[in-house]
Amino acid sequence: MLPLASPETGPVCHPQARGGRARDVRARPVSCLLRTPQRVGAGGAGREQRTMAYRLPATLLVAATTIFVQPAFADVSDATAKQEIDTLLVLGSRTPVAPSELPGAAQFLTGQDLRDAESPFLTDLLRTLPTTAISRSGGPGSLTQMRIRGSESDHVQVRIDGFKVNDPAIGSAYDFAHVRGPTVEAVELLPGPSGALWGSDAVAGALHLRTPRLDGLELRAGAGNRRTREVTLGAGTTGDRGHVTAIADHYDTRGENVSADDGEPDGYTVTTLNLTGGVDLTPELRLSGTVRGFDATVEFDPTPAPDFVPADGDRESEIRRVVSGMHLDWTPSDDWQHRLTLEALGSRHEDFADGAVTDARLGRRYRGSFQSAYAYEGFLPGSQQLVVALETERERFIQRGTASAFGDPNQRQSLRHHSGLLEWRAHPHQSMHVTAALRQDWNSDFSNATTWRTGLRSALPAALGDAWISYATAVKNPAFTERFGFTPDTFLGNPGLEPERSRGLEIGWAREFADERAELELLWHRARLQKEIDGFVFDSDTGLFTARNRDRNSRREGIEARLTLRPDDVTTITARYAWLDASEPDAAGGQVRELRRPRHSGAVSLTRAFADDRLRLRTDVVLSGKRDDLSFATFPATRVALDDYILINAAASWQASPQVELFLRADNLADEDYQDVFGFNTPGRQFHVGFRLRP
Repeated sequence: MLPLASPETGPVCHPQARGGRARDVRARPVSCLLRTPQRVGAGGAGREQRTMAYRLPATLLVAATTIFVQPAFADVSDATAKQEIDTLLVLGSRTPVAPSELPGAAQFLTGQDLRDAESPFLTDLLRTLPTTAISRSGGPGSLTQMRIRGSESDHVQVRIDGFKVNDPAIGSAYDFAHVRGPTVEAVELLPGPSGALWGSDAVAGALHLRTPRLDGLELRAGAGNRRTREVTLGAGTTGDRGHVTAIADHYDTRGENVSADDGEPDGYTVTTLNLTGGVDLTPELRLSGTVRGFDATVEFDPTPAPDFVPADGDRESEIRRVVSGMHLDWTPSDDWQHRLTLEALGSRHEDFADGAVTDARLGRRYRGSFQSAYAYEGFLPGSQQLVVALETERERFIQRGTASAFGDPNQRQSLRHHSGLLEWRAHPHQSMHVTAALRQDWNSDFSNATTWRTGLRSALPAALGDAWISYATAVKNPAFTERFGFTPDTFLGNPGLEPERSRGLEIGWAREFADERAELELLWHRARLQKEIDGFVFDSDTGLFTARNRDRNSRREGIEARLTLRPDDVTTITARYAWLDASEPDAAGGQVRELRRPRHSGAVSLTRAFADDRLRLRTDVVLSGKRDDLSFATFPATRVALDDYILINAAASWQASPQVELFLRADNLADEDYQDVFGFNTPGRQFHVGFRLRP
């Protein structure tokens, strides 16, 4: 049988940037980096309004806290890295599926990877996956975007412990700046259109983060240059019928001066709280879930005319976000499983200039779903599984500010949609796996959408490895600011926008060699993005910028390779490489290279254990090739080339005793001078030292 049980300013943007597609624009703060960058007015919402973002998830938060919830399909033991990989794949299907059954190439960062790397932030490790391109506009806390296989930065759906965390306040994108490494246990990335399984935003792929599960008390503390301090306190317990884990994490740093002049550094502080747990109400009924929130303060520099690059100044953003949710799993038999899921998200973004509030944006989301999975035999040889799911979702976007010569930014918008999903998986032969999924979305404000996904994976004859092929479609709904604008006298919203649509093909092959001590994986992928939303359209009738769906397609094509070597039981070497050709339509009727997508990228990671595993070393060498960006010092904006760069990160940990572990980490060891976003400097060499205590 197929498995049924789920393991468990006011900053002012450049005029061309207003209304533009900030997935490809570089300016601060977040309000200038959305798909529809925003010009803000003076004054606005006061600090006393910050609690509004928490009224949304309050009910679920209290309920989840009361029952010590934890997501069912992330309920796995902390065994070996290989065991984690074998049980963690939750994105390739609506129920867990082994990687060997998936018609695709999921990528993983295991708990051991994260512990060996000792990375302060998850993005340090995400850079080692050349499928991804990371763009960080400055130092720690700065807006950090991730693009998968040449996609836009808002084309990745992100889930934490199974709950969606894309933020309606920033165009349903996800800012990776605030994900602390110690608050994540494992990562799963599924590239390729995944909308048939997970809905809007999964145009280029989906990313799942699993939070830690502890048994006992753990304290992690460290310090580094630039007055960096961090501390993580976690506690958990496990019983016969349930478990609970609570984590509190704090990080603050004096930061970096990202501007070219000799200004003061821009500090950053973030506090994260996470509670997960689960309880068996009966042998057939399980209640589980998560509550997770963070509070961040980010200092940054404005980008004034005429160059529109950072210049020293007193600007600040305060960001809060809480996600809470729960699963109720009922398994009446080995063949049948039902799941009811309720979740909510609330976020608040405030921007300040010289201590005064300039604007505030709130995002809210309620989601509910019911899923039923049935495993059976018949119709075809072998085992099969059928999954039926119904989902409903409501999003709200609230904006507060003071009206000015640029217009009135105050607005309240909402959107509802409902979905139905049917997924079928079959195992007709010992070495063959087939999957198909069909999804229908009914939207309240724009056209409905049908997406689908199908794939086949099979072993090749003569032990030549496994091969797979998959084809899928996905959609991305327009953002609130694209449809309704930010300030009506600056950027004209377009309520008639249609969802973006993507279709993608992937063909791959993988084989193990040398008695499973070596593994090679190769794949080719191709995707087309239709009705892409262009936020830099000049409307001659009004003299304003607006957003419109493009008539011609954007194109993505690439080759990826991964080689893993295990020469002995204590050494692992992983080399990854990606070649990418990503282009979009230009005004002349041709195609132009997409911004911030390197044509060549790669990484080599080495881990080795010594002294009976008491000493562990890890080194990551990350290559990012040349890529283009925009300079807004001219009108229209001019393309500029960003140099390629190599980052070397290294970490070592020493188990001094059963209770005490010491660690040392060096980031950008070669002190590489590089930019992810034009005009924004990035951190140089950094060192961190610390300890982990388990009484």
